[in-house]
Amino acid sequence: MIAFKDNLDSEFVERVRAFFSENGLLSKAKNFEFRPQQQEMAARLAQALEEERHLVVEAGTGVGKSLAYLVPAILFALDQHKKAIISTHTINLQEQLLHKDIPILKKVLPVKFEAALMKGRQNYLCPRRLERALQNAKELFTGPEENELQRLAEWASTTPYGSLSDLSVEPDPKVWMQVCSEAHICTQKTCGQNPRCFYQQARKRFLAADVIVLNHTLLFILLGSPDVQQERESGFVFPNDFIVFDEAHTVEQVASRQIGIGVSQYGLRATIQRLYNSRTRKGLFTVMRDAAGVRLAAELIDDVDKFFAAVESKSDFRKGREFRVRDVDFVPDTITGRLTALQARVAEVVKRVDDEILKAELQEFGRRIRDARDGIAIFLEQSAPEHVYWVERTGVAPDRPKFVWGTDEKAWIDASPAHHLRADAPPTLIGPVKRSGSSLSTLRLSISRPCCGRCYFARTAVAS
Repeated sequence: MIAFKDNLDSEFVERVRAFFSENGLLSKAKNFEFRPQQQEMAARLAQALEEERHLVVEAGTGVGKSLAYLVPAILFALDQHKKAIISTHTINLQEQLLHKDIPILKKVLPVKFEAALMKGRQNYLCPRRLERALQNAKELFTGPEENELQRLAEWASTTPYGSLSDLSVEPDPKVWMQVCSEAHICTQKTCGQNPRCFYQQARKRFLAADVIVLNHTLLFILLGSPDVQQERESGFVFPNDFIVFDEAHTVEQVASRQIGIGVSQYGLRATIQRLYNSRTRKGLFTVMRDAAGVRLAAELIDDVDKFFAAVESKSDFRKGREFRVRDVDFVPDTITGRLTALQARVAEVVKRVDDEILKAELQEFGRRIRDARDGIAIFLEQSAPEHVYWVERTGVAPDRPKFVWGTDEKAWIDASPAHHLRADAPPTLIGPVKRSGSSLSTLRLSISRPCCGRCYFARTAVAS
């Protein structure tokens, strides 16, 4: 627990306390009810922010937690020229914050502020990728997929935000992944000046906002590895920011899915099939008319399935869905050499590409193949010292496995509590990763190490 000063009468704390008083500014809101627990929570949060301390609050239903943390967070962000990040687990809570609580505060707070919902870049359509997809539609898509692409093109000409959630009918994932924003393709340099680039326009709104609302999953993706965190001079996601976690009881579960290195059979197959899908005879190698790449990709899909089948046959799941791997070369390495060959083929094809978008697409898939190869090699060689390796069964097909590795034998038996995560330590495995709705197994290789250094949640207020 955090020890607080006995004196809570700083100007900022008293300002927050007064806001929640029986005659305070909040009393002007419709259906106002004075709640001493809400007032106390807000004052404690204000003090934690002012003193740059952790705060963990457990409060029952009816306390009014969201307003209790929003008010001090907004006022502190404006006073100190910081950015308040509010991280939630559910969409319902995000909608409550953005469409109910924040509008109330815009009416009753004596200050003006801007709030924005932050979504992952793959939620936004990229006009440059859409244009490229339309140009190469015959080589990339089947007939029904082409129809879906045309529907997206028509929508793109009228939508103001280009967000996946704005579509009345969810698009085919295979088509959407060909036209959505990607980190190494839709960049500030290539798309930043395009007024029709939906992600870059959304990014400008994020940067201008005083309050950012996002979900835990995106937050941990943006936090990046501890090495990335160390390179930042200040802040977690933005310079000079601070974080409030609501629905914090889910942080440990979400962090376990996002922190670490992962290689899934589903993801690896999807990457290879984006290069060439032998069933549809479509893909980037088809666009490039590269016969050698087509042959390599087609053969490698079978190699991936055989590799996973070999691991499955060596794993004993009679005692549960997890199987600890203690031996080097648990199964023969029949796949990393083939992945290296495919990566080299992609690099060769890139050399003769003039189109910058197509080149960026190919380079991105080359990176993904390299990362998968490296992860599998480390798992088989057990080359990371003081790490734990295991196979986990997951997915809708109960006889399909996934594979995980991490450090510290305690992590194998007992998940590390969320408050032990450290910002300057490599990711700590906190639990399994699942991909629901997939009939394929998932290979996940996760790195964890005992806690050390500065906590991820330093200068963070946590509400649950």
